Amino acid sequence: MDSANSFLSVVLAVLCTASAMGDFLKLPSVMRAAETVHCPPNLCTVLGLIKIAAAAGLIVGLTVDKIGVAAALGLSIYFVLAVGAHIRVKDRLKGTLPAIGMLAVSAATLATSL
Repeated sequence: MDSANSFLSVVLAVLCTASAMGDFLKLPSVMRAAETVHCPPNLCTVLGLIKIAAAAGLIVGLTVDKIGVAAALGLSIYFVLAVGAHIRVKDRLKGTLPAIGMLAVSAATLATSL
């Protein structure tokens, strides 16, 4: 594992943890985004748990490479689906940008882990 991957893994883990906290606390901005893509409010907790598990995988992946790769791959897929959900409902770019940004960081983390 190189320093770029370590840096990206930590950054992505922090971003996922922060995003999960928004899911758990049902912040108004998170709930509006969920409503926009027709995501049931009770699913936000599950999505938060997925992000926390992935963040933990990224941190463990700092010492166990394959776990980090799996976490980065899982997050890349997660955020491809998130971007797709925003596109499906023709969400504004402003509403889609957070998912695009997270996809970019996830993909970069995955690319540097291979």
